[in-house]
Amino acid sequence: MTQAAGSSRAHGIDEGDLRRYADLILRCGANIEEGQKVLITGDVEHAYLIAALAERAYANGASLAETFYFDDRVLAAQASGAPSDDLAVAVPGWYEAMYQTVIDERWARIRTLGDPLDDPFAEAPPVRATALQTAVALPAYRTIQARINWSLCACPTPAWAQRIYGEPDVERLWRDLWFAVRLDEADPIAAWTARRDELVSRAARLDESGFVGLRFHGGGTDLFIPLHSDTRWQPAWLTTSWGRSFLCNLPSEEVYVSPDFRAVSGTAVVTRPVTVSGALVTDLVLRFAEGRIVEVTASANVDAVRTSIAEDRGASRLGEVALVDASSRVGRLGVVFKETLLDENAACHIAWGAAIHDSFPDGLTNDAAALEARGVNESDVHQDVMIGGPEVAVSGLTAAGDEVPVLTGERWQI
Repeated sequence: MTQAAGSSRAHGIDEGDLRRYADLILRCGANIEEGQKVLITGDVEHAYLIAALAERAYANGASLAETFYFDDRVLAAQASGAPSDDLAVAVPGWYEAMYQTVIDERWARIRTLGDPLDDPFAEAPPVRATALQTAVALPAYRTIQARINWSLCACPTPAWAQRIYGEPDVERLWRDLWFAVRLDEADPIAAWTARRDELVSRAARLDESGFVGLRFHGGGTDLFIPLHSDTRWQPAWLTTSWGRSFLCNLPSEEVYVSPDFRAVSGTAVVTRPVTVSGALVTDLVLRFAEGRIVEVTASANVDAVRTSIAEDRGASRLGEVALVDASSRVGRLGVVFKETLLDENAACHIAWGAAIHDSFPDGLTNDAAALEARGVNESDVHQDVMIGGPEVAVSGLTAAGDEVPVLTGERWQI
């Protein structure tokens, strides 16, 4: 990070660097088109970055930049204080219409992340809190299914820094984020293009290997995850329905695929704290049998996990498995960010809930019963948890029954 002579500095970053970050999000993340409209959403604490994104959206060719702000304290008040269960989880029609407009008119969408609170829903009934957060997230999820260009990005705040470091050192958080998103490079977009090519190559090698399953072993984890024969591994660079490429998570260091949920079995020790339905869960351990999570333990907020996996029929089954190696810049920082956008890019991870349809290049049927019969999970939930680390080895299982090392000590073996 640099500070130009005469520039003003607020929020831990000077104006020129803030614009540079906004440009990276707009051009490399969402990759907006000339004349495209943009919806920018985020927490109220992120207003300074959201305003910069709106300003730079016009400089990068947008025809319109609109914003919408979230406040978990307001949502927690609804979950706690609404006079009925139905009202406690209700979202207004105009909110859903906002996202439908984004789909219908092919807007780009950007969401800022970085929660200032460990557990904003601590006083709310867990079932209400989980259901409300799911209802709020679903309209945005439909824009993903509609294959518009979208991107998630981080916004440092003193309160988030306090959660991470134990002190409100927002400048330190900016320095770590600067490294993670490759803004320390002379040409960060070129750096991300090079990283994309590396990850595409890794994904291709995994596809060529033809593994029928993966095994995670070490540090208390012993987990088997079967794979589909017709899926493709991929990094987080996606393509819109009209053919425009974009980076949906900034940063992203993973290659991922949707597994066959039906025969997932074993134990997964979650190696980093994770926020589930607004609650920070620590020391989480999951046990799977016959494709479902059947046992959950944690040292804090275990009920948030139990409520999440009970949300619907598919919530207790896997929808994603992702591999991350030691070259990850997020992993190299050695920081637990308490934000899934960053933490999932530090280590291998799994996600219970919805499968990623983009893993199936030949497309999927809309028949829910047919999807379930072939092991493609459907759910309103998608929750990532990290299960990787230096002590966890990953092997690929072949159709002949051989076990081939894939990651050892977080280093690629194929």
